[in-house]
Amino acid sequence: MVENPVVSVVVVTYNHELFIEQNLQSILDQETDFEYEVILANDSSPDNSDSVIIDFLAKHPKGYRVKYFVNNPNLGVMPNSKKALDMARGKYLALCEGDDFWLDKKKLQNQVDFLEKNEDFAICFHNTRVDFFDQELPSYHLNESIEKDVFTLDDMIGEDEIWFMATASLLIRSSAYGKTPDWLVKSKSGDIPIIILAARNGKIKYLPEVMAVYRKNLGSFSHTDNYKEESFLRNRIFMYQELDRETGYNYHKKLRRNIARYYFMLLDAHQLKGKYFMKLSIVLKYLSLTFPQIPNKKSLVRDHIIPPFVMSVFRGIKRIFGLAPN
Repeated sequence: MVENPVVSVVVVTYNHELFIEQNLQSILDQETDFEYEVILANDSSPDNSDSVIIDFLAKHPKGYRVKYFVNNPNLGVMPNSKKALDMARGKYLALCEGDDFWLDKKKLQNQVDFLEKNEDFAICFHNTRVDFFDQELPSYHLNESIEKDVFTLDDMIGEDEIWFMATASLLIRSSAYGKTPDWLVKSKSGDIPIIILAARNGKIKYLPEVMAVYRKNLGSFSHTDNYKEESFLRNRIFMYQELDRETGYNYHKKLRRNIARYYFMLLDAHQLKGKYFMKLSIVLKYLSLTFPQIPNKKSLVRDHIIPPFVMSVFRGIKRIFGLAPN
């Protein structure tokens, strides 16, 4: 066990048998002039992750840095994440999911050095390489077109969802982040709320060096997001409503438009297809959130307000008079 760690590195893993050794090796390879701990949370993986981890830690000379636990039964992604985050004791918090890894042995040292010298900053992140595991696509750098190196909470909250920081690139000042809220366990996104919660209390610094790899694959949690699924869209609405409250409603106007966008997408959810009256209540909510500057008015009226049988009659009349193709 590490006494008085400066950094707590939180690693959540599930079915990462093929990747977890590389992940841990990259973390334990870090060259620092301070102590750091690793909190490794295995959410009851059904593959051989547990035996791989136990064998690796038993052989590695720095295995003592790792506090390893296995949930039984499986908790789910965000409850597992909250459990691990609540164990963190460091002045700073680093995140690296079990299928990602770090490239630079000085990553933690570089980021800690910056935050130690700049107390008005809450977060430091860096450029990240994106690799595709199960798709024949070329790697790329996530922040190839980034235009500045200092950001604030204003940059993170907009009418559209904003995300440009890889989880594996983050170093967060624990005092700025505070305690993980209980509602986070219900969110399908972890990094967006964590970033916004920390950015309430400081600026964000970008380092251009590529110091981590974010591994994308079709089975990863981030790719289960489906913008045609009612449950996902309602979860995003819930998340941004909670963030609106957590930020003291100081960004209410932007977040209100953001939430409205998800209500509009909800109208095309698979589960609501053909359910006119259920969708009508969503339309009314969307109108209340966007009035008086209502976007998508034409499609809203045509596709969701006018009853389907009326539209069917209207199209029939157009065909009769030769105003529409048969």
